[in-house]
Amino acid sequence: MSTFALASRNVRKSYRDYAVYFLTIVIGVAMFYVFNSLDSSAAMLQLSKNEEAMLMGVNKIMSYLSVFISMILAFLILYANAFLIRRRKKELGIYMLLGMKKQEISRILICETAIVGTVSLAVGLALGILLSQGLALLTAKLFKVGITGFALVFSAPAMQKSILYFGITFVLVMLFNTGNLGRQNLVDLIYADKNASAFRTQRTGLSALLFVASMVLIGSGYAVILKNGIFHSGRPLLIAIALGSMGTFLFFYSFSGLFLKLVRKMQNVYFAGLNIFTLGQLGSQFNTEHISMSFVCLMMFLAISAISAGSAVVGSISNTYANESGTVAGVTYVSLYIGIVFILASASVLAISQLSRSVDNRSRYELLSKLGAGYDMLSDSLLKQISFYFALPLVLAIIHSIVAIIVVSKVVYMIGEVNIFASSMITVVIIAAIYGGYFLMTYLSARRVLTQK
Repeated sequence: MSTFALASRNVRKSYRDYAVYFLTIVIGVAMFYVFNSLDSSAAMLQLSKNEEAMLMGVNKIMSYLSVFISMILAFLILYANAFLIRRRKKELGIYMLLGMKKQEISRILICETAIVGTVSLAVGLALGILLSQGLALLTAKLFKVGITGFALVFSAPAMQKSILYFGITFVLVMLFNTGNLGRQNLVDLIYADKNASAFRTQRTGLSALLFVASMVLIGSGYAVILKNGIFHSGRPLLIAIALGSMGTFLFFYSFSGLFLKLVRKMQNVYFAGLNIFTLGQLGSQFNTEHISMSFVCLMMFLAISAISAGSAVVGSISNTYANESGTVAGVTYVSLYIGIVFILASASVLAISQLSRSVDNRSRYELLSKLGAGYDMLSDSLLKQISFYFALPLVLAIIHSIVAIIVVSKVVYMIGEVNIFASSMITVVIIAAIYGGYFLMTYLSARRVLTQK
């Protein structure tokens, strides 16, 4: 069997394992294309020369922003790819047992990356072209102009840029896989699923002290920003950011030790069903992944704040100034672009982390099954773990965002009327679609991993 044929078979066989990886690339490519295709909207809109110049200026801003966004998306693809390699180490070890050399296995991985990359890039671009039609209608609404006639909106520069940026990312993935495989030996590959990280119990007293410290830091950050606002772009704002960030990291670092201690005292809860096992798994996750959860929380905070505040600013400007279409469009697109990509990043990191852990924990669930735990009990335990893991950073991010929106609203009120409810509902819909979708896909995929033979 040729290398390409074997790679194609592996992709078809493992399409469920590729689900998060594939979806992340598709959404990333689509968003990248959509927000770089504003130049194509001008052709079907009845814009004056001044309005067309405004739209091109917004498109230029989005192009600069896309350099930063492409780095985030590249990190996500590399992060998701690392999960796939971890998931398949035993399979790669079996290839070596059958006599394959590392160079041959590397060629298979390169072919698989090329296949998945090409298909996901094509699907992402197709989805992006479809969504860009809606963006053209949104642009017409923001500039309050008519459409000359409906035609397929297509941006060759946006497609070329998407292929270039994501092509570079896929080359990096290929280099990463080749280098990673070169550092592995046969024993590491065969027994990769036996190397789960050990659980480290934190001392309750220290956890409680750090938890209180995190609350003090976060509260102090809130107080500083609420008192000084965002007009003080110097020391007060930096102090608020520093206090809030340090408080967030301390919160997740200290949470597991304190949380487990409190739940153990509630014996009716602790000894119900598989809660002992479930809470132990959660404690282990928070001990080993508090840094990534802290970053997820801060990214979600930025996403929620960007979309909500951006929507509020747009509504205020639209109601007050009649000739600020360019500003409205710019704020709308930047806030949506940053918000959607950061929600995508947050959900992807959490999903990949949970799926990676599910691979490590399969043997534990098999043992529970042999001891008499039914399928429903195992699924319920898994659902509780994933729900809590997704919910905690989101809840803290929402609390952070409420404070930020209050501060921004005070500034926006100086421009005009603010409809916080409308801007918040836009954020809720986007979070429900992306974050909720990733949560559901993570649960279904993890359940399949843990229950498959």
